[in-house]
Amino acid sequence: MTTTSSGARQYEEEGLMLSVDTSTVSMTAALSRGGSLLGEITVSAERNHSLYVVPALQRLMEDSGVKPAELSAFTAGVGPGSYTGTRIGVTVAKTFAWTHGLALLGVSTLEALALGGLEEALHPQHASAENSDEETVDLRIVKDGDLGALERLLPTAPAGGTRWVIPLIDARRGQAFTGLYEASAAGWRCLVPDGIRLTSVWAEELLELVRLHKPQGVVCTGDAHLHGQALGVLQSGFEGEWNQTNFAFKARHVAELGRIRWQRGETEDVYGLVPNYTQLAEAEANLLAAKRT
Repeated sequence: MTTTSSGARQYEEEGLMLSVDTSTVSMTAALSRGGSLLGEITVSAERNHSLYVVPALQRLMEDSGVKPAELSAFTAGVGPGSYTGTRIGVTVAKTFAWTHGLALLGVSTLEALALGGLEEALHPQHASAENSDEETVDLRIVKDGDLGALERLLPTAPAGGTRWVIPLIDARRGQAFTGLYEASAAGWRCLVPDGIRLTSVWAEELLELVRLHKPQGVVCTGDAHLHGQALGVLQSGFEGEWNQTNFAFKARHVAELGRIRWQRGETEDVYGLVPNYTQLAEAEANLLAAKRT
């Protein structure tokens, strides 16, 4: 086994990698080898991610005949998103990585959502999320697809132009976890870091940015449908190609970003990886407020 100075496994083209994200209403997990997707499970049960994440990982490995000792890496979406949910995925990833000596990768949940939303907008192929509060539990394994979204998307960028992607995860009270990502012939990058924002204010800020930089296309994805009034301000002032997709978050995009980081040697310390909360949990905020009174 080849390791880095920190003890993490170096990138292996045929290395097996588990990926998981529990930051949103969907718990999604994937098993991959190189750029191939061996299996993916997505469960819509936000309040019960802790019940299904380990069984989903076990099912993925059993289906492919993989034992934990054969794994090489584990990628976790680190948020931002649900406070409790984000901790579940990160904790499971750290435990697997520590127990089995795996390379540990942490990626932005919003970046993975942005990548998947852009792919859905330009190459529709995955089921869109339903606007429903109903929780569904189905450990069915999906095997179609791969980890090649960026390879497909970047060559389609307008010549000399860009597409901006605005991922949103609802944070209640008119707020969303959101950021801004760009796809162009020059590559894929984050333009505005992830954070929690009032969407009414965020839309005005974005409107100023699109008027200044004039991207040729804008894609809104994730919980965009829950912030239609705010985003309508942006859409009405934008003269380029507008696309809004209620994309169903998939672990394959977490895996793709994790694989890229693994190739670059950007592994995480198993003790140092922490979720990106961006805010205090509501219970903690209420406790602090009570202490001030």
